[in-house]
Amino acid sequence: MRKKINKYDIGLIVVIILINLFILFYGSNNMAQATEKIAYVYSNNELVGRYTLTEDYETEFKVQDKEGSGYNTVHIEDGRIWIHEASCPDQVCLHQGKIQNGGEVIVCLPNRFMIQIEGGTDNTADDPDDTDIIAQ
Repeated sequence: MRKKINKYDIGLIVVIILINLFILFYGSNNMAQATEKIAYVYSNNELVGRYTLTEDYETEFKVQDKEGSGYNTVHIEDGRIWIHEASCPDQVCLHQGKIQNGGEVIVCLPNRFMIQIEGGTDNTADDPDDTDIIAQ
């Protein structure tokens, strides 16, 4: 005996297809957002800027502290961000270099300035040329 497809079977098939399409589009949208790297720039513990780090974006800007005595000049280019010039006496923030991966931070304590990157994928684990540890 042959069974026929009734309206409930068709409804169930349509619901399953809609759920799968929702998961497909929602998942790909979240994946695109997860790879986006955002640099947050703080001065005196207040957010002063939010910049998306992309390969085709280039800018340079100066951030001064509230007293006007200290400043940091920030440069963004090729998906990386760094401090180009600073008024602090020790210049440690300049030597922290260019950052580009999620979780990396540049801090200038005398000027109360910080750059923090969130998002993106950490590419350092996949790069065999990076040194993780040296032991003797």
